[in-house]
Amino acid sequence: MYFTKLFHKVKLFREIAKKLAKNITIKQRFYQGIICLNAVEHSWAWTSKNRYETFDLQLQNAIYYASFTHNLLIDIGCNIGVMSVGTLLHNPNIKVIAVDPNTLANKLLTKTIQLNHLEKQCQLINAVIGKENGIVKFDETGSVTGHVSIQGREIRQLRLATLLNQNRQQKTLVKIDVEGYETLLAEDFKFIENIADFTFFIEVHALGFNSIGNPEKIFSIIKENNGIITDLEGRTITYLHPELITQIIVEFNAS
Repeated sequence: MYFTKLFHKVKLFREIAKKLAKNITIKQRFYQGIICLNAVEHSWAWTSKNRYETFDLQLQNAIYYASFTHNLLIDIGCNIGVMSVGTLLHNPNIKVIAVDPNTLANKLLTKTIQLNHLEKQCQLINAVIGKENGIVKFDETGSVTGHVSIQGREIRQLRLATLLNQNRQQKTLVKIDVEGYETLLAEDFKFIENIADFTFFIEVHALGFNSIGNPEKIFSIIKENNGIITDLEGRTITYLHPELITQIIVEFNAS
């Protein structure tokens, strides 16, 4: 590891490594299991003291603690599966539906699921979540993220309400991290059946993020639908700052 860190500090070596290692998968210990990451895209998580066990740790803890009173976690924008796999490793009794449109992220998560023998507990869906069912174009530019675009590969789009209504007969956690598109998805809250059975963990991006982020609009939509907004420590939120990324928990009163 010492030589890896030394190698990574030299710009020329880093540029060479980006080309040679872009298809290499790194296996990292993750709690009592393993998580797979890409040598280049996730270099921050294995070339230094950083590890995925401590990535977004407060959110990880909030989700897996909440999982003990729920039957299902739907992880929208699951990426390589930190929240999905971390929750399953802490709570073997919950089921997970992990959703992400990115090809590389899906390949890595598939390997992680197999290595941890979680095939019976975790369903992976390669799709975009939006406001309608259909086909869209997704531009992932070779990374583990991406965005809906006028160019890119065609991919299935599932409507948020459709996905959640198919799972409405149980207590369900929904994690949403979709790089600003949560503003669009929030408009579908009013079409979700039994919404009081869902607890949402939403990462709200700043105003204008990916040309669509709008914290004020999200706040208004949630309140219009009788939603209660708290932070990850359970404190009531009465305002979403337009220039910050804010992680919130949303629950709805039964109508």
